[in-house]
Amino acid sequence: MNKYYSTDLTIPIIEIVAETKEQAEAIVQTFIDEISSVMELKIHWEECDWEIKENILDEKEGIWVEQ
Repeated sequence: MNKYYSTDLTIPIIEIVAETKEQAEAIVQTFIDEISSVMELKIHWEECDWEIKENILDEKEGIWVEQ
């Protein structure tokens, strides 16, 4: 019997140090590219789903607000 293993993997990235949303997207894409090159012989995936979200400090309330 042939077999393989699979899983869903979630990696929350809680902070990306970048000046713009575009720069943050490029950083995440580089991260994904690096992971794939390291694991290309052992791990294969279909797609990577991600969206950059901007968070701004509401100084009056003292909380971070997602834009």
